[in-house]
Amino acid sequence: MRSFLFRQLIFMLVLICIMTLAISSAQADDGKNQSTKLKGLIITGGCCHDYDRQKLILAEGLSQRVSISWDTVHEGDPKDRKHEISIYKKPEWSKGYDVVIHNECFGGVENVDFVKDIVKGHSETGVAAMVVHCSMHTYRAAQTDEWRKFLGVTSRRHEKGGRKLDVTNVAKDNPIMAAFPDKWKTPNGELYVIENVWPNTTPLATAYGEDTKKDQLCMWTNTYGKARVFGTTLGHHNETMMTDQWLDTVARGLLWTVDKLEDNGKPAEGYAGTGKAPFSFQRVAGGVPTEASWTTSVKFPAKEKPEQLFNGKDFRGWEGHTDEYFSIKNGVIIAKNTKDNAPPVSTYLLTKKTYHNFRLIYEGKLVESKMHSGIALWGKKFKKDDETHSYQGHLVMFPSGWGFYDLYRRNSIYRDDGRARAADNKGGWNRMEILAIDNRIRLAVNGKEVADWTDPKPELCKSGPIGLQLHSNRVPQEVQFRGLVLSEDPEDRLITVEE
Repeated sequence: MRSFLFRQLIFMLVLICIMTLAISSAQADDGKNQSTKLKGLIITGGCCHDYDRQKLILAEGLSQRVSISWDTVHEGDPKDRKHEISIYKKPEWSKGYDVVIHNECFGGVENVDFVKDIVKGHSETGVAAMVVHCSMHTYRAAQTDEWRKFLGVTSRRHEKGGRKLDVTNVAKDNPIMAAFPDKWKTPNGELYVIENVWPNTTPLATAYGEDTKKDQLCMWTNTYGKARVFGTTLGHHNETMMTDQWLDTVARGLLWTVDKLEDNGKPAEGYAGTGKAPFSFQRVAGGVPTEASWTTSVKFPAKEKPEQLFNGKDFRGWEGHTDEYFSIKNGVIIAKNTKDNAPPVSTYLLTKKTYHNFRLIYEGKLVESKMHSGIALWGKKFKKDDETHSYQGHLVMFPSGWGFYDLYRRNSIYRDDGRARAADNKGGWNRMEILAIDNRIRLAVNGKEVADWTDPKPELCKSGPIGLQLHSNRVPQEVQFRGLVLSEDPEDRLITVEE
């Protein structure tokens, strides 16, 4: 009897093992665990860009379109433009990869031998390359043209940022550009000025420069030594990189570099990706992310504890006319009125919490109308006529009529001396920092200090809610706000001013 039971037990254990193996085999066939055709390396880091988010956009967006898996190297202090990425110092640093994406920004590196060794990792091995945006300005301090010959272009500066760019397809018969529209307007942009195009470079697309008054090359291919290179200067802003126009084209560029792009612009058999899907950060957030993350990339002093005033999804912690004038779309607060419901008195979206000494980092954009908006502080919710959510207190105005105002008391208290107007990114997003301590207000716009004013009446500088203004008007208007990161009791210095 015991022998029979033992044999039965052994039989059941074997059956369980077989079933487990079968299930594992079936799971391996669902596509998620299959090996990819290509192996890529993303190298990123440095100043001026949201590399934490961009490395995900690149890895996930391209894997959805190309059969490729990725390793990522992300290093370097954003303020250290002379950082030398460690992987480049290894012998045969590119070995084992089919393609490397360069999306780094270290323009101060002067080590010529270091730069030449990076290029050899492509030109002498045949490992393909994709170069994105600030990689064109990387290593520009090194006294050698080796990096620029490898890129295919020379660029050392850019036009004013924050502008939508009109991109023109100049190579419609090229498979990379097969599905690219004749014309495309980017959601946002920072156009690089191309000083030189090297001999093996093939132009694919240009964008018109408002400052230079000429077309600037913004997409191309190059061959250098044994390597194929695809390049684009488009990619400063996340919202541009996340578009199908950008990702689809860059994916075809990647396939071209490894000789797996068909003449019709399709991947070679077996080289298609997993299929388009939301990014991981969209799934985690449960919705569409903020278009750009400049505010979250700003490093606050160690003693400060920054908090998000706006969670990107709802008006929790705020009060105002959210049924009529204020709404949320793609992580952006939109203050808007039509001609028919234009507010006769300025109305505000107000924090429920009050603040006195604080640092506020945010972005603002005037979309429609020439009327200014602003950030209200050091005051209180104020009823004026039938408007329940107006404000009495200080106002930091933007983007037209830069200056400070004392609402329902002294009127204009500080007029712009020209610095704010010079820093203004007209028609685009303005990156701003307000530092309010005791009775002193300092303002930085797009990396420039533009105002430093001390109120001669400190008794009027009391703790109050933060307010986002929709100005009284008689015409349609729209103002947008995003970011809105605040720290209380901050250090006595601006942190977004570029030296």
